[in-house]
Amino acid sequence: MIQVKAPGKLYIAGEYAVTEPGYKSVLIAVDRFVTATIEDTNSSSGFIHSKTLHHEPITFTREQDKIIISDNDAADQLKYITQAIEVFEQFAKSSNVTLRHYNLTIDSNLDDASGHKYGLGSSAAVLVSVIKALNEFYNLQLSNLFIYKLAVIANMKLQSLSSCGDIAVSVYTGWLVYSTFDHVWVKQQIEETSVMDVLYKNWPGLHIEPLQAPEHMEVLIGWTGSPASSHHLVSEVKRLKADPTIYTQFLDQSQKYVEQLIKAFKTNNIQGVQDTIRKNRTVIQYLDSFATIDIETPHLKKLCDIGESYGGASKTSGAGGGDCGITIVENDRNKQKIYNEWSSNGIKPLNFSIYHGQ
Repeated sequence: MIQVKAPGKLYIAGEYAVTEPGYKSVLIAVDRFVTATIEDTNSSSGFIHSKTLHHEPITFTREQDKIIISDNDAADQLKYITQAIEVFEQFAKSSNVTLRHYNLTIDSNLDDASGHKYGLGSSAAVLVSVIKALNEFYNLQLSNLFIYKLAVIANMKLQSLSSCGDIAVSVYTGWLVYSTFDHVWVKQQIEETSVMDVLYKNWPGLHIEPLQAPEHMEVLIGWTGSPASSHHLVSEVKRLKADPTIYTQFLDQSQKYVEQLIKAFKTNNIQGVQDTIRKNRTVIQYLDSFATIDIETPHLKKLCDIGESYGGASKTSGAGGGDCGITIVENDRNKQKIYNEWSSNGIKPLNFSIYHGQ
């Protein structure tokens, strides 16, 4: 039996801009996981058991390059799992790997006890956990970059708006600088060539760089209790591209302040990190002022204002519209006071740690 895990993520800076190729963002992996367990079976079929979706295992078989699910109602719910399997097995077959039957179980603690999503990138972690499990099952010893690319190919077959930063940090873990690739080019490669060919090509715009955090710095995470739809929020913000002046200024400012943030990290400068976190918040607020949606909701604004009142540097995390916000503090300064006041205002402190890999 093989068991692997893929962590959830939070954006620290560069949200929305990261959907455009070449524009940098900073993310963290958090110690909440999707866990994949895989084992051989002598049966003529295998099963997929998603503990978060179904109480019973679902039988699957192969038909050419497709995974066929025995339960039609479950097929749509399991599409991230089956798509990851299909993409991986296309690569495996082109590597002359003999496919075997197996039982695959997926479990997750990325949501709260009642099933509400924290906004930690559960779909990305599912894709990564499945591909990592199959990589170990077939002992292919793939690099992190290939695992990332396989998960991205699966993701692009399911949706097109994601920057795939959540996939990158789920693979590489820790702190990460990330800019997305030319989606049009990669999509064309997927349609016109094999999975193997796409993996070995350099993807224009893609940048993945591990980052070392300053000493004695801590990220406090608060959850508003209101799940947000990143897909909907990103779609709405994309409409602002109709006004190049607004959108270009947003992209330029975001890139400028993310670069300043990265420099503060590399020079071990916590105050510099805090200053640029605040600047990144103003960039999101600028975007928010033109958008038809609330990125920094009243609850998220309260979360940020509380963090700032105790000397932390605060902003929304990810697409906003709900979900999480962050506060950067030094040496746990006023951490408990921030947590207490968040709690008094209906904001749940998430006592997560940054996950740096197994």
